[in-house]
Amino acid sequence: GQLETCWNLGISYDCLNFESQIIRSGLWAQIFEKLKEMKLIEFETDGDNTGCWVIRGNNNSNSSNGNSNEHGNSDGDDADPDDNIYDGNPDTVIIRSNGTATYIAKDIPYAAWKLGMVDDPFTYTKYNSTQQQPDDRVLWQTGLVPPDTNNVKKNFTAPRVITVIDSRQADLQKIITLLMGKFKSTSDAYIHLGYESVTLSSDTAKILGLDTGGKQAQMSGRKGLYVSADSVYDMLKARSVEETARRHPDISDSVIDDIAHSVSVGTLRYEMIKQDLDKIITFDLKKSLSLDGDTAPYIQYTFVRALRILERSERTPSIDVDFSRLKEPSELNLIQNIGLFNLKVRDAANNLSPKVIARYCHDLAVSFNSFYEHVKVLNLDDDSTESARLCLVNSFKLTLEKALLLLGIKSPNMM
Repeated sequence: GQLETCWNLGISYDCLNFESQIIRSGLWAQIFEKLKEMKLIEFETDGDNTGCWVIRGNNNSNSSNGNSNEHGNSDGDDADPDDNIYDGNPDTVIIRSNGTATYIAKDIPYAAWKLGMVDDPFTYTKYNSTQQQPDDRVLWQTGLVPPDTNNVKKNFTAPRVITVIDSRQADLQKIITLLMGKFKSTSDAYIHLGYESVTLSSDTAKILGLDTGGKQAQMSGRKGLYVSADSVYDMLKARSVEETARRHPDISDSVIDDIAHSVSVGTLRYEMIKQDLDKIITFDLKKSLSLDGDTAPYIQYTFVRALRILERSERTPSIDVDFSRLKEPSELNLIQNIGLFNLKVRDAANNLSPKVIARYCHDLAVSFNSFYEHVKVLNLDDDSTESARLCLVNSFKLTLEKALLLLGIKSPNMM
């Protein structure tokens, strides 16, 4: 069910792995020995954690006595303050006195497996489903059976791992980040990309049948205050179908359905991606579907506007034009924004911030609409200027299409 929801939103995966298999695989035994060998964990002999294996913090009297063994410092020098794995916090139990593993003890071997730091105990088989992933990518799943014709060895490790988990797990993720950094001798081997929780605006909560007393609602599974991605998608699509049918009464239901799907998926993805990761995400159903402002439909509509200009032209766009003809302020501004594409992609990648691309798409659409309002493109008496402007329109179309594709958003042919 989760996969079907993701596939509908254009999301695909390479491999599915299962916590139960990670626990049964023996990965923890490998990592446990490594942690002891590197003196990154200690066995507690007194106090509240007697009988437990702990990762030492520095709010405990035992961790501030300069004991070189506790900090893995074997050369007799004073302990490096950075040797505290969980700086500024109490000791963290990873194995309880009864021998059971805590939550973090399951995540540590999982992270190490992804980084290729342990022998891979898994074989892999193709996930059995009647439905293909959106891009027809093969989906594998882990198993703990001997290799055969169906269960093969694969390599899903990476030199760098980015784990996307909400900010409420920041403390645990910090421990894993520091541990993996010590294992790999590089601080950015494992990165926690945190994000804040998603809330619903008061209007949206009301539309979805949630009683929030007129306030925005922070979703909580324990309180039963949540909506599924499927229900939000269905509502977005119903509204998109209604609006598309009103604008285009002569097109077929299947075409309307395709357009509505592209708009709905684009809306959901854009509303999540455009947000700052350190701020609570507030989803508003009405605003997100607006053809004005910072929304996916506004950007998609601008793409369609450029497409219509190219379709109405009797010329084939070419780069063999006189670019000196493009000298109006709105033309120059659009050219500058198109030219920023590679820089924005690099910025987004280097800073793990897809929001940069979302913001770029919006800025690009705004600059094109300004160009559209101030400059005539077709049916000019000047062929040279018309060809140059058509080249600019086509460049905008191609650039915006690529930028939206990076966000997993389709550029529809009609709105």
